[in-house]
Amino acid sequence: MALVVVLAACSSAPSEREGSPPAGSTVAPHPSRTSTASAAAFPVGAFAAISEDPVTEELAATLQAALATHDVAGGGGMSATVMTAEGIWSGTTGKADRVRDLQVDDQFAIASITKSVVAAQVVLMVEAGELGLDDPVADHLPADLRFDTNEATIRQLLGHRSGLPDYYELGPLAKIETDSQRVWTPTELLKLVPTERTPAGSTFSYAETNYLLLKLVIEHRQGRPLADVLRDGALAIDGMERLVHQPDERPKEPMAMPAGEWPAVLERRDGYLPSLANATAYNASGAIASDALSLARWWRALCAGDIVTQASLTEMSRFEPAAYLGSYGLGMYNPADGYAQGFGHTGQLPGYMSWAGCLPEDEPVIVVLTNHEVDDGHLAWSHGLARPLVEALRSD
Repeated sequence: MALVVVLAACSSAPSEREGSPPAGSTVAPHPSRTSTASAAAFPVGAFAAISEDPVTEELAATLQAALATHDVAGGGGMSATVMTAEGIWSGTTGKADRVRDLQVDDQFAIASITKSVVAAQVVLMVEAGELGLDDPVADHLPADLRFDTNEATIRQLLGHRSGLPDYYELGPLAKIETDSQRVWTPTELLKLVPTERTPAGSTFSYAETNYLLLKLVIEHRQGRPLADVLRDGALAIDGMERLVHQPDERPKEPMAMPAGEWPAVLERRDGYLPSLANATAYNASGAIASDALSLARWWRALCAGDIVTQASLTEMSRFEPAAYLGSYGLGMYNPADGYAQGFGHTGQLPGYMSWAGCLPEDEPVIVVLTNHEVDDGHLAWSHGLARPLVEALRSD
């Protein structure tokens, strides 16, 4: 059964970064441990036949029951979309805020799943001959940018192997909750990056700095804002009206409030999910907001080869060993490690969790969003969010 699953829930402010390995995680590459999931050409055919006709009533009931297994008693809720070759189902459980029940078109912050969208845009530019994966990033940055790029390449930025330290732990996070309307500029963020470097390509170390530089590369090469480039590139597919890149594009009602809070929290955060400060501090790494169905459609299109080519998808999913759940490719890894083979990403920002990926063994695409703090058991952060729906589809 080919499927796309999208899920959304509620979370209190997490202590870890959004959808990332633990802070400071590093591991040296090991050529003998290439993932078997990326050994062959990316299986685009598994996702090309997904239908948007309704699923059967029996399957709909099975999926709703699986969604309800997530405990949202503490507030907030979940929204899910499942797309298969047999059809589509959407359902919700719990609250969008302290008053209103969730609707299937509620928007959530998708956090680090944004990285996959930006990675797809970079790959589109590689396909167009504007960039080379192994070009030094310094060759594609503004000449007046004063920043030591560590001789890192575009590929190393995409795969978090640039050797560049992160600005995440050092500045924005501590101030976002107290100054949620602050606008962070790339220059301010780059000034927060420590001067220490490790040799580029020698280790995996998840860092928002990598995608900040990719934003600057995209905007310098294209001569316009990242949001505009995405809308004409990686987001130029049908059904993306409710998938928006903040802050240039604003989310619109209905919206799931961060951590299921009162609607008034939105005004204090200048109308962005979860805030204007988050949208500017993590603009290329965590700024997108979306409803479940729109994000599902995007992942179906990506995995079916409708955005970048099969050859590019194969390159993006060529996972290399990393410290977090096995391996990381170019803007994606396996978010279902432990219960399924997958290509995707997860995310976490204060008040939100998210899950997205394609599962070729079961022929699905899965996307998961949350505004409820979910206990994943032995799986870190949001990585178990899709598991009940995957198991329900397998048992159907």
